[in-house]
Amino acid sequence: MQPRELTEVEQRRIDDFQWAENSPEVQQNPEHFGKLVVVYDKRVLAVGRDRPAIVAQAAQRAGVPGEELVVVLVPDPNMWEIPH
Repeated sequence: MQPRELTEVEQRRIDDFQWAENSPEVQQNPEHFGKLVVVYDKRVLAVGRDRPAIVAQAAQRAGVPGEELVVVLVPDPNMWEIPH
């Protein structure tokens, strides 16, 4: 069985996730520390703690369904562990 090719949306989400996880623009911005960051097409569209609200805001801004967006948590470098 051969793996199927990724759709354009799937590939963009993978690319966006990898970019967000490794980009100093995302990971080293003090305004992002301890917050969720919504990314689409390697652009930060929204930042905050209320996931549904920031996804809705970003989806409207990008003109795409929320399912096409990537959301990453940017850890606060001052925290030793993530609270439960």
